[in-house]
Amino acid sequence: MSNNISILTLAMLLCLLGGCKHNGAYTINGAVSMPGFDGSMVYLTDVNTMEPIDSAVVADSKFTFQGTVEQPTIGAIQAASVSGDVRCTSYIVLEEGTIYIDIVTDSLSGTPLNDYYYSHYTADTAIIRLRALQNSIIDQFYSNSDNQDLAASLMAEYGKVDSSLTARTNAVLTGIYQENSDNVLGAYALANLADAGVITFDSLDNIMAHANPIVAQFSPLVKIYERLENVAKTSEGKPFVDLNGIDFATGKATKLSKMIQPGQITLIDFWASWCSPCRGEIKENLIRLYDKYASQGLNIIGIDVWDKPDDHKAAVEGLGIKYPQLIDDEGTATDTYGVDGVPTILLIDKNGTIVKRGIRGDEIEKAIIEYLAK
Repeated sequence: MSNNISILTLAMLLCLLGGCKHNGAYTINGAVSMPGFDGSMVYLTDVNTMEPIDSAVVADSKFTFQGTVEQPTIGAIQAASVSGDVRCTSYIVLEEGTIYIDIVTDSLSGTPLNDYYYSHYTADTAIIRLRALQNSIIDQFYSNSDNQDLAASLMAEYGKVDSSLTARTNAVLTGIYQENSDNVLGAYALANLADAGVITFDSLDNIMAHANPIVAQFSPLVKIYERLENVAKTSEGKPFVDLNGIDFATGKATKLSKMIQPGQITLIDFWASWCSPCRGEIKENLIRLYDKYASQGLNIIGIDVWDKPDDHKAAVEGLGIKYPQLIDDEGTATDTYGVDGVPTILLIDKNGTIVKRGIRGDEIEKAIIEYLAK
């Protein structure tokens, strides 16, 4: 007995003198409270690095992950039912301890940051109520899709609920960041706010300049910051930024600046052949506008992104596009302009200044008429 006491006492002294070090070991006891997942794979990914961490097989509606982390990070758990018709993604803080999560209900507990995240976000009663209301409206919409008046009313109601849900979600995330600005949960909340456009670039720039390194170096947030910075650099009132690419007509390397004609206004269309809205905008608007206004000083340049050369060629020929095409063979065009979705359409005036960004539909012709007159 005396030996045991001595060993315990020595351990306590070492802890006091040298500091007790945690080993960063975690265990995730996961559940899937829905039939159809047994035998399917579930995957754990580090959101900060986007590197896969582990995988497991669901058995008896359960799975387990074990590992270690040097410091807490955000993990994503993804699974699909055996049939593939139900997919689940849940987020978790990977930190030392035993963590419980249900990837269907998003129940989460076991460690300090996960307990906080669940109680302050996942279990927020207003968010739960508004999401349930959204689902109810969607069910009613599909059940009454043949009733146009009711369907329109339901869509209007859905829009109101969605606005309320967005406002509540952003308020909750703001609170999470303010109370966790020194850890990865705060970084995760800030990244979501920035990605949703809640924070202006100038505000985010100021936050990042003074943020805790854990926040400032959180990779998803850094990527969002860089995108918003590039959006700011190519926003309305700023000169267009040059791009390298391949001229579709000649197959030779060129630059955007060489395709912009002096004395003309230029419509820039970031698009891809697989994008239905892109094809619709081209078919319904851009081809017609080019035919109508090219002789009056309008130039249109399509910038093909996230695409395959053969697919782009088939789309150009199938749609009957006559205006120039710049192929983004280096894969840098969307990063340079902070484009995170297509179509993204800009208008550049005769002086090379971006005067409109993100225009669609009837807005495009109105802008063309306005700046041709100038």
